Amino acid sequence: MTLFIDGQIGEGGGQVLRTSLSLAAITGKDFFIDSIRGKRKKPGLQRQHLACVKAAAAACGASCEGDTLHSQRLAFRPGKIKAGNYFFDIGSAGSCCLVLQTVLPILFHAGSSSSVVVCGGTHNPMAPTADFLIKSFLPAISRFGFHATLNLARHGFYPAGGGRIVARVNPVKSLPRKLEIMERGNLVAKKGKILLSKLPKHIAERETKSLTRRGWFSPEEVETITVTDSQGAGNVVSVILDYEKITCLFQAIGEKGKKAEKVASEAHEAALFHHKTKTPVEKYLADQLLIYLALVSEGSVLTSNVSLHSETNMMIIEKFLPVTFRTARTSGGWHITCSRA
Repeated sequence: MTLFIDGQIGEGGGQVLRTSLSLAAITGKDFFIDSIRGKRKKPGLQRQHLACVKAAAAACGASCEGDTLHSQRLAFRPGKIKAGNYFFDIGSAGSCCLVLQTVLPILFHAGSSSSVVVCGGTHNPMAPTADFLIKSFLPAISRFGFHATLNLARHGFYPAGGGRIVARVNPVKSLPRKLEIMERGNLVAKKGKILLSKLPKHIAERETKSLTRRGWFSPEEVETITVTDSQGAGNVVSVILDYEKITCLFQAIGEKGKKAEKVASEAHEAALFHHKTKTPVEKYLADQLLIYLALVSEGSVLTSNVSLHSETNMMIIEKFLPVTFRTARTSGGWHITCSRA
């Protein structure tokens, strides 16, 4: 039986495709998706999304129809998941991290360890960055039996790209009976981190002043790193909050015409908002955890917000796995639960 996926469901973006690819490989279910990225200005498979299809197909020996640039339809028939040494080059500044996001759950179900090298963008707007995966996401899922390491071998900023990430993925040995992240503990440390590549030094200086003048950061808690391995210019401001039980990372990407103070303010305000909610999981990490919550089949997370992106992800997961998601707003935040259907 082939599952039909409407690419315009919910948010109607690339996550519909990526989740479908991951879970098709894991469950062995064929799927056909129509109107890929149907709610985007440029619908269909862009280079980044095509790289996700190729990566998933390689990891599980799938056969595909429609796996061409700009295609809005795809038939995907998975085979057997196999460990290996994989190399994927997006061919643009498309997100390396979204390609890895697609193939990671698949290779956790392989028979032995795998290595994955992805070339493209490492710090992209509207996508998780390499820093986010290393500092927040991978440590979070490791608590539940999913172990992988990631090395940022070369920075790649939009639009130049040219970045490179190298991951080592270990097969899952045993899963817990429940996945729960309901508490974060006390704030142990906080840090501001500024990446600057091929841009004037005053940008980082202004971003540092913007972070420290608000009173939450001291100058000693803000670090500037001059990136020398990137092909193009780039600027990223990160705020890292280390709690006793979880690490949350908030980032803002510099763009042409965007003031340095605004970049710093976006990262700072997002982090401060989350800290004040007292919830353990910020909304972007919550979205990344959903597929793992479903693979465990039972559990819950407490998050500051449930985005349309997350709601869409839940709809797709429920098509492939016998689970049911529920969301409920409480005085402490948003409670996302997953249980066997």
